[in-house]
Amino acid sequence: MNIDFSQLKTAEQLQADKERAQLDGILATRRAAYLSESDPLRLEADYDGLSQGNAPDYTAWLASVADIKKRFPLPKAVVPAED
Repeated sequence: MNIDFSQLKTAEQLQADKERAQLDGILATRRAAYLSESDPLRLEADYDGLSQGNAPDYTAWLASVADIKKRFPLPKAVVPAED
């Protein structure tokens, strides 16, 4: 019987896999929230501004995005630019 040590994972690799899975879950949840909650507000603001000849009022959209980011914060080790 031969043991294939190439498939052995270190504790650091297991921790990195766990952190990546957690990050992927948070990003997927944020993405779903953006699609269902904030994107419709942005589209409505764009339409209202365009149809009335004014600059769009993104106040509601920005508040919604801030709320989503507050509800689903990124782990401390992640740089916000990756979001």
